Amino acid sequence: MPDVVVVGGGIIGAACAFELAERGASVTLLEREELAAGASGRNNGLWVTPLDPAHLPMSRASLARYLELAPDSPVPYRLDPEPIGLVAAALDEAALRLGGEAHEPYLAAGVPVERLEPEELLRLEPALAPGVLGGWLVGHGHRLAPAALTVALARMAADRGAAVRHHLPARVLIASGDRVIGVITDDGPIQADEVIVAAGPWSSALLDPVGVRLPISGVRGWLVRLEGAEDVLRHLVASAGWETVTGRGEDGAVRAGDLDEVGPATSTLLHPTTDGSVIAGSSRQPAISPEAEDAGVPATIVRGAIELVPALAEAEVRSAWWGIRPMTPDERPLVGRVADGLTVATGHGSEGVILGAGTAQLVAWQLLGGEPPFDPEPFAPGRFGTGAR
Repeated sequence: MPDVVVVGGGIIGAACAFELAERGASVTLLEREELAAGASGRNNGLWVTPLDPAHLPMSRASLARYLELAPDSPVPYRLDPEPIGLVAAALDEAALRLGGEAHEPYLAAGVPVERLEPEELLRLEPALAPGVLGGWLVGHGHRLAPAALTVALARMAADRGAAVRHHLPARVLIASGDRVIGVITDDGPIQADEVIVAAGPWSSALLDPVGVRLPISGVRGWLVRLEGAEDVLRHLVASAGWETVTGRGEDGAVRAGDLDEVGPATSTLLHPTTDGSVIAGSSRQPAISPEAEDAGVPATIVRGAIELVPALAEAEVRSAWWGIRPMTPDERPLVGRVADGLTVATGHGSEGVILGAGTAQLVAWQLLGGEPPFDPEPFAPGRFGTGAR
């Protein structure tokens, strides 16, 4: 079995470390900060059906793996065994039209979707704005604690022999000719038969110097935690069409001439967590600096939440945070070999949790052999013609 170094202690890197260690590889997982320090610990904590049909096999493999591992996890990650359901509500005619279009991919994927009249909607969610025009009940939505899931996967990898080293950045890849043979860290070199770069939006800093240039951009997303609204919501609640407002769109790349026009896109997605709080989102904005470009985004998110659910005006704002998501132009991840001894697993955008365990299964197949878990072609790094294989 190979010696493998996995760079990145987010959900993708932790899942890869676990899957490889589970199958007998000798694994070292490196994280420059703490586990789940980036977007893997700073997201809504939801598994929902992806809009892109190419993501379905990877996402379903991920959910199945999380459900399988949850009972014996060393860190409880509070995964709903059954979907809680998502209520999408429209407050105007434009939202009704947008919602109708947004739910077509779910129907195509076999997800139950029920169209609801206003009175039916208010029976399901009495706290919705009284002027709601209608909406949908979508039969998906598993809640979980994303940072706990990431740490759990890393701990389970360690239980299977992996070395988990946090607060130790990989500074540069070591190459011998055309082959990558390890990484340099602050503690010195680590040799490896295979290196997996799963460093999210920071992956290019390692890949560019060895001539692997992939179109990965960072996109910032904000969330707000509200307390004192324990009994307000019964399901996940969203504005109709929320997926298309802050889902698929620009890849995050910003041209210099357009810098003054860059702004956040926001929509309403409300997550009643298992601990009694409500997480309000979401937003999407190209990330061009280490700190937030627009600190006013949380207020915009909260205004949208109150418009949809007026009772949330009395909730207490406890915290707000953001994470930077690694985006690709087609919003599909990059998973596969890009050079001898070098594999990438990055570019998952806002679907790292949704696609994490399935990504790890694909990586394990590519490195260790066997039958592929699903078609790898939609995620091949070379599809952009950037020199990656």
